[in-house]
Amino acid sequence: MCDTFGKVIKRGHFSIFGKNSDRENDEAQIVQYIPSKINSEKYLKTTYIKIKQVEKTASIFISKPTWMWGAEMGVNEFGVCIGNEALYANKYDNPEKGLIGMDLVRLGLERGKTAKESLDIIIDLLEKYGQGGCCSLKNKDLYDNSFLIMDLNDCYILETKNKHWLYKKVNWGAISNTFSITKPDKFSDISNFKNIFSLNRKTSGDYRVNLMKKPVKKLKNVSQAINILKLHNKKDKNFSEKKKSICMHGEYSTAGSMVVKLKKDHKPKIYFTATSFPCKSIYLPYNFGDSIVKPINKAEENNDSFWQSHKKFVENSKNFDENKLNQVQNEILLKDLSLKESLKLRKQIFK
Repeated sequence: MCDTFGKVIKRGHFSIFGKNSDRENDEAQIVQYIPSKINSEKYLKTTYIKIKQVEKTASIFISKPTWMWGAEMGVNEFGVCIGNEALYANKYDNPEKGLIGMDLVRLGLERGKTAKESLDIIIDLLEKYGQGGCCSLKNKDLYDNSFLIMDLNDCYILETKNKHWLYKKVNWGAISNTFSITKPDKFSDISNFKNIFSLNRKTSGDYRVNLMKKPVKKLKNVSQAINILKLHNKKDKNFSEKKKSICMHGEYSTAGSMVVKLKKDHKPKIYFTATSFPCKSIYLPYNFGDSIVKPINKAEENNDSFWQSHKKFVENSKNFDENKLNQVQNEILLKDLSLKESLKLRKQIFK
């Protein structure tokens, strides 16, 4: 369960990317900055399989579950942003082990200099190695994947089924856990996954895509992007239809959230939670390449980690001050505060 969107607001000058990563309720997620590297090894160990390594990998900023090699979402030094979505088809015939969707996200970021190049790299890896393997920490969650891949100039939606693929170039896009492309720009051998592979019923992914479309189409700034990622199903303020909300609570919860602002002649500006529940989180600002200051980089899986401590606070807090949270978030955005300054301000809410 995830939701991803992107919009090229002014081609070559300004773009925005956003994603909520929804995982099992107790599955910790961390953010990492990984510098570029010259690789001497011939092979790379991904989550389940080894593949051929490339000579040089790009610097990346990613959000990822602690247990896997791949990433749920991220951006690289060239301003390429990628997020993936689980696609549940009417049949699953993938190999027991292959590249999982999160591996392909990270590989696309490490190896691509443009959105189109990352798109082609993911397709090439998919055709060589296929996709397969359990994608969850506790449950046996098996699925195919869609991807939103974008940079300052272009945005692509890529849908996959095992080694099959198709994609479409868009000015703006919103994807969730559902097949959506009916008229692709290019495809491997099947031109309409939606008709062939979709489940014979409406899914929460269909609902969430429709929930995002209107605000994404009107998207103009980071504040609006954050508000999209905090959306709940308005029909029920108590979250009874949890899987129909962009900000998800329940057995599957939003474990991490990220917005990336791409601007001409600027490094990518990232706003990330590093925590679960966007509606009760602060989006912290980060300039691509800077050091990730404490406590963000504390021990990943310990009970006192940044992610775990936030989750415990939110779950045990009876009187959460939502107005104060909004005030702090607005101050961070309006004053363009640093990560260190924002963490200090955050303490006014999360003791």
